[in-house]
Amino acid sequence: MNDRMIASTWPVASPNEWGRALAVGEIHVWLTGLDRPSRSLTDLAATLSADERERAARFRFPEHRDRFVAGRGLLRQLLGAYLGRPATSLRFEQGSHGKPALAGIEAEAGLHFNLSHSGDGALYAIAYQEVGVDLERLDRTASFAAILDRVCTPCERALFRMLPPGREREAFFSCWTRKEAIAKALGGGLASGLQNLEVCFGDDAHPDGRACLHDATQRQWSVLNLPLEFGWSGALAAADADWRWRGWRLRDHFFDLNAR
Repeated sequence: MNDRMIASTWPVASPNEWGRALAVGEIHVWLTGLDRPSRSLTDLAATLSADERERAARFRFPEHRDRFVAGRGLLRQLLGAYLGRPATSLRFEQGSHGKPALAGIEAEAGLHFNLSHSGDGALYAIAYQEVGVDLERLDRTASFAAILDRVCTPCERALFRMLPPGREREAFFSCWTRKEAIAKALGGGLASGLQNLEVCFGDDAHPDGRACLHDATQRQWSVLNLPLEFGWSGALAAADADWRWRGWRLRDHFFDLNAR
């Protein structure tokens, strides 16, 4: 993922510049590429836990292994910058549906995070509330009709069929990323029942186009699509409806900057 393929309007920064400025009701989103040079991969691999290194070793293809190492290592670096803790000291646990969370003393800070990767791109979201994010490359081949029948409400399917020719692919991935992001924020993934989450193709009243809904306990959630370059689609979701977000591209040599 190079600068032409990602959100060129997002400023380039290091989390050291913004990590301590995260406020309640605010979400920080970081966009980066996972194809890293050998030196950077070696440094990032050194921050992983033994379990993470074992998982990396099980990948059949070196490309997939290296992207896993980069994705987990950068997550550790990001969270370490926000917490003021060494990346190697962080511990993680999984919720009942597999959603990762901080464990141990770091969990007491109340920091939530979520990540998504597609191809060589990755998105990270960090907040003091439940959050979900999804990223997709638009060059994937997909049977839109078959997938929509599985993940959309009857109203969403009807609205999708009314779209003018040529808009189907973009609209599909905008919807799919919204579904995935809100499901990840809820913490249930596909178990959340995507067919019950009506978040696509409506006339959203909010200026940034976010859609709002309530879960089974009547807690409010909202989701919006992120402004990305052509060829990519992404979405961000979180609890409540009045949160705001800021996005940055992660500086390529973030790890080296931390080491200085």
